[in-house]
Amino acid sequence: MKQLFIIHGYQANPNSHWFNWIAQKIQHYGYTTDIIELPNPHKPEYHAWYDTLKHHMDHELNDQTIIIAHSLGVITTLNYLARLSKAPNIKALILISGFHEKLRNLPELDAFISQTIVRNINAQHILALAATNDPIVDNAASNRLSQLLNINTINIEHDGHFLAEEGYTSFEFLWTQLQHILNDKKD
Repeated sequence: MKQLFIIHGYQANPNSHWFNWIAQKIQHYGYTTDIIELPNPHKPEYHAWYDTLKHHMDHELNDQTIIIAHSLGVITTLNYLARLSKAPNIKALILISGFHEKLRNLPELDAFISQTIVRNINAQHILALAATNDPIVDNAASNRLSQLLNINTINIEHDGHFLAEEGYTSFEFLWTQLQHILNDKKD
């Protein structure tokens, strides 16, 4: 089954930012989308977020699965995938404004972050996108996560965190990258 999972971040929900826009675009390729609603996004709890991903994604991942995660959703997704006993080789994992370390400007997330683990992930395509001047997740933090995963970060000239209030109700660069993956004839 062709399935896209979108994992939102801190203080977000399934209707935030560009999530629904990308879900509509990918329908053309025969994909259904699950924009997973993580509980209590303003005060996230590690076990609740992990259990929610487990509930939605266990036994659903295959070689056609695409996961797009944003911000705190990135480390949440990487942690979930790292804890699978046998992780399938998913089609794509796209990490937007990702990090795996405590953030100085968000100490309220320290306990959540300290419980996560990050390992190399089994995926046909892994992309990391980051803004050059992100006031929430510093570009250097996104780059360090990419180094840990042995991938390069695609740095997008932007002063922000890819949020709706910054004009990101659509995300053309992300869609272009996703189309390259979807049209890859090697898969």
